[in-house]
Amino acid sequence: MRGTNGMKKAVKLCKTALAACLIGTAGLTAVVEPAFAAPSAENASAAPLTSTADKQITAATMAPENNTNATSAPQASKETVYMLFYPGQTQAFVNGSRSTLDIPVEAADKTAYVPAKWLGEALGFPVKWNESTNTVQMITPKAFVEFDSAGGTVSINGKSEPFSGAGVIRDGRLLVRLDWLSAYIGYKATYNAEMKRYELLYVKAGSGQSGFYNDTLPNARPVALFDTNKDTYRIGEPVRYTDVSYDPDMDPISREWSNRLDAFFEPGAYAISLTVTDSKGNESETYKKVVTITNEIYLSPFDYKVYNEPVGTFVKDEEATLRKYLRDIPQLPNVVKHPADRPLIVSDSPETFYKKGFLYQESVNGKARLYADHVNGMNEKVQFAIIVRNPDPEKTVVVKTTNQGEVYPSIYANLIGNEASLEFLQGERKPESLAVGPGQTVFYKKMPDFYPGQGMNVIYDVETDGEVYFSFVAMDAGADLSSVGNLSQLEYTGNVRGTFDWSEVQWTVDARGFDKPSSLTIGDGTSDLFVTGADFYTKKESLNLGNYGVVYKIHIPEPRKMSVLLLPRGGVFKSPFKVNGKIVQVPASGVMMDYQGYTIIARTTGTEKSLDLEFTPAAGSAFPVDVIFYPLDAK
Repeated sequence: MRGTNGMKKAVKLCKTALAACLIGTAGLTAVVEPAFAAPSAENASAAPLTSTADKQITAATMAPENNTNATSAPQASKETVYMLFYPGQTQAFVNGSRSTLDIPVEAADKTAYVPAKWLGEALGFPVKWNESTNTVQMITPKAFVEFDSAGGTVSINGKSEPFSGAGVIRDGRLLVRLDWLSAYIGYKATYNAEMKRYELLYVKAGSGQSGFYNDTLPNARPVALFDTNKDTYRIGEPVRYTDVSYDPDMDPISREWSNRLDAFFEPGAYAISLTVTDSKGNESETYKKVVTITNEIYLSPFDYKVYNEPVGTFVKDEEATLRKYLRDIPQLPNVVKHPADRPLIVSDSPETFYKKGFLYQESVNGKARLYADHVNGMNEKVQFAIIVRNPDPEKTVVVKTTNQGEVYPSIYANLIGNEASLEFLQGERKPESLAVGPGQTVFYKKMPDFYPGQGMNVIYDVETDGEVYFSFVAMDAGADLSSVGNLSQLEYTGNVRGTFDWSEVQWTVDARGFDKPSSLTIGDGTSDLFVTGADFYTKKESLNLGNYGVVYKIHIPEPRKMSVLLLPRGGVFKSPFKVNGKIVQVPASGVMMDYQGYTIIARTTGTEKSLDLEFTPAAGSAFPVDVIFYPLDAK
């Protein structure tokens, strides 16, 4: 008899624990909190769904009945229930009050899985464990539902269907599929992508209403409601807002904030308020909260922007402030290499031409980079072309274009330089080949008509299997090659023209252990030397002031946590950077001027294996510019 009684007690305990596992312990302790905090968006993730077989319900997963870590949903309103919950989070809000789930909400394709016990309590429907059948039972306005996870079925008014379409078991808990259950209760549930949360509205039965949402009911006023993650902050400490405003009719709402700042930089008490308006013009009562700012400094106004403004942001500031923080700072250790396998051929003089003729010419046998930047100073339209001639009377030479950046003629100098540089850095075109027969002269490139006052910019990486001559020509619009025989060489008038020793700079930068803002300068001619060469026409030495056409490849192994800024020092600037393979426009729109602000081009966490930047000076931009490495402390 003693053995039999012990077995009965064990069975009873096992069933009790199984009930606690499947329906959870929400409802055992109710906590309603007037304040609430935002679940972190960074932690909101959708876990992959698996079958019920993924989780075996065993004694190890059974929760005791007196588990006080789980908190129920607050008591729902008699008329409506408005709920907010977040994928991957255990925090939720019911009519503005915070509730803690015993297992996170799980995102799925266009829906979510929500703890069944918690959801039923919040909506006002009993969710119970039937000990005799080992099933979870739920009574809704339209159905009697039984979940049998062990048998893999769910019964709706006695009719069975697969369990997998209605719910999942996670850590021994039953989560019900939100869109599936809606058919038997009648709530409205949507996902707010902007706020990264699920929003559910349920109009309850009572006062003559049906248990289902009725859009003919009188329009209700929206509710303004928000909170901050703290009540007291230091100077420059970020304020995190959680906006849980809602409209009982699920109408879209607009928001009007007062004094909502991301951070405060003077000590004192600040009243923050929010009013919301629905699509029908109904306005909420104004909700207010006061936060206190102490005298302790967390971040200065300058540092706050460096720490928090998104990558790609242009941050405007006073010249005195920029000089204070970003000038006269150390240079980071830097190993420099100049690969010499690809010479650079530049045609930029006369930059503005006033008659037709040959702008520049050079021979190529192997690799080369062709770069041209010109403005039509004539009173008629012309055409810019690059002509290639094969001097060998017997051999065909193949010219392969491996990369290019070009832009149609335009009057906007910074636009053409930026767009040509952007296409070249992207490097997405497939190689193209051109066969030039023995003694043959052909067009390598022929640009569209070039109207007075317009400029153009082109960059090409070429490879040849024999010697050829490339000529840069301003010629009659629409003319053929026979017309260029009468053209003469145009004189050098300043700017840059010549064939230069290299077309690439490789920097390996040590940014692992520095603790003060540091920099590297591009295009100053001292710390960053200008590439030298010679003019094919004049046979004189030439200097590429600004290193136009040169590609900088900056490799930074194991960088510390930092922001990377770009500060123009020479004048107008607009040019893209390639950061770990992705383009960052500098600035995102318009142009930058010297000492008027900086653009944040990258930010590291201190865990990256490397940071790689690529850059080529864009035509129309002035140099030098500083690349600033600004250390970020743990905050």
